[in-house]
Amino acid sequence: MSSLFILATVFSGYSHADVVRSEANEAGVMVIRNADVKSGELNLADLRAIFAVRKRRWDNKAPIKVYVLPDNHELHQRVCKSVLKVYPYVLREQWDRLLFSGTGIPPITVGSEEELIALVNATSGAIGYAAVDTQKGMPSIEKIPPKSSELESEASTK
Repeated sequence: MSSLFILATVFSGYSHADVVRSEANEAGVMVIRNADVKSGELNLADLRAIFAVRKRRWDNKAPIKVYVLPDNHELHQRVCKSVLKVYPYVLREQWDRLLFSGTGIPPITVGSEEELIALVNATSGAIGYAAVDTQKGMPSIEKIPPKSSELESEASTK
């Protein structure tokens, strides 16, 4: 199934978040970021680098704040496998290596999807993820096509 880019606005409290990228598949997950971030579209390499904490700043040099759910949370596992294309334990190993080597700080783990969305909404430069069915509460959703380079790469892999 081809991927879709979804641009949406989530209203919660003082700010809002944009849906960055969503795999339109049975996993039903989407990546969201704070609306203050003006970074354009994010591809798979960008998302992997951000969630592995290898990319620490947005294009405008603002710091990236990554929020995730616990490793054993079903949504976290779906995001890792279907969006990031990596197993959750591999991501955990990368985060532990950062922490124990003293070269970085792993993403902030929160207790629930609602808390994650609220923190992304309220924190400038934040990124996280949510279930696609969370879209039901999002007032403004516009689907836009993926970048042509991603369409070409998808066609060549089939």
